[in-house]
Amino acid sequence: MSDQSIQRKPPGTLRVALVFPAVRHKSVRGVPPANRSRTPDTLKPSSFRGESLDFVLFPEGYVHAPDNRRIRALSGLAMTLRAPLLVGAVETRPDASGRLADWQVLLHFRRDGTHNRVYTKHSTADAVAFGEPDWDPRTMLPTFELAGELVGATICHDHYLGLLQRSLSQRGARVWVNPSYDNVTDLKWSSVLRLRAVENRLFSLCTLHDNGGRATHPFGYSPDGHELLARRAGTETFETLTACRESDAVYIVDLDMSMAGTRLRWSAIPLPTKPKRPRNGAPQIPIQLAVRNGEPCVRKGRRWRTVGAGCTVEANGVDAYLQVVPRAGVMDAAACVRVLDRAHAEGCVPVIWNHWRKTPTDPARIATLMMGRAIECCAPIVVSDLQGIHEVVELSNRNKIPARRTVQSDGEAVIDLGYAWGWQSAFKMVAQHLPRTERSRALDRYRSLA
Repeated sequence: MSDQSIQRKPPGTLRVALVFPAVRHKSVRGVPPANRSRTPDTLKPSSFRGESLDFVLFPEGYVHAPDNRRIRALSGLAMTLRAPLLVGAVETRPDASGRLADWQVLLHFRRDGTHNRVYTKHSTADAVAFGEPDWDPRTMLPTFELAGELVGATICHDHYLGLLQRSLSQRGARVWVNPSYDNVTDLKWSSVLRLRAVENRLFSLCTLHDNGGRATHPFGYSPDGHELLARRAGTETFETLTACRESDAVYIVDLDMSMAGTRLRWSAIPLPTKPKRPRNGAPQIPIQLAVRNGEPCVRKGRRWRTVGAGCTVEANGVDAYLQVVPRAGVMDAAACVRVLDRAHAEGCVPVIWNHWRKTPTDPARIATLMMGRAIECCAPIVVSDLQGIHEVVELSNRNKIPARRTVQSDGEAVIDLGYAWGWQSAFKMVAQHLPRTERSRALDRYRSLA
């Protein structure tokens, strides 16, 4: 196809290439494999079919940083394309204890071929950034400029840590990239990446390798929560990223930057594709909720108790802490993290209750975002207004798959505490990669971002 047939970039947009390669070696419990031969061959300029690009995003673990041949090839690619590259890499270097470890990092290759590390992964790796003795958000969670726009980055499971992206957004990031290693569960990744885009009013982008297992694809969402359209490099036909499942390909997305940072329009949030459904069998650990006289209430024995600023209730030997996060406060990751923190301090599992005088849109649109919040917080999310409870989103299994639950016709609801874990699970992907003595400090560092 000739260069003239490639679509012209509309004014005010960023044109980004998402590299979607095949890979033979799968991740292990979310950690890229240590086998140095896992990386695919470095792409040649011809793979980009003459596209004029603002930057190129590669997956996590695409290159082993000491591989000088591949590093030189990537430097040459950046110079030939005249576009920056963001490349996931593995750096083997000592951790704080002196142990030689594999760190998952993101390298920035500039148009002149020089490169530097711009990010170190905070979770699910042989060594994580929270364990660095000199951790500081200004250096370990930086924003950087690409094509005149501020960009922030995390890697893979870091997208569950909502305070990271919140910090990047507060410091001006209008695009957030989160490269991952290989095939992921579509519902989990799409729910969290969409939530991050909407709550932080930025574009979210994620690409990864295809390991030949369950079908996967690159991900991307606009600040209103809609999935981005993409086309293969050198072609003109756009389709949703969900349909971009052919690996060893380069997909092009255009980001309309006039959307970034704008006020949230609740009615623009897409409706969920997953309908409400009942549970299979009785709840493991049920508690009953209702709105009484306009107030969120939980049944405690034979009486209803107002939830308000927070209350505890016991069910089948499990203590739960419930707290109302009013109105649009539920779109602030810090407000939800504070509920988890309080529940942990009380020795309870958490329940987050989002209550409005009147919901600003169809409550199902709010539930679209709460799918991601339930995954992030490992907690049930309840959405209500003065008329009653409208939506309940819970994790439905140990794999953290969220589900919208049916609500009783009288506006009351039963939620299940069986998969309400809170901090115990939400921060496990960080803590399990740190010495026990460092886990509390890491959690304090994460809390400090609130």
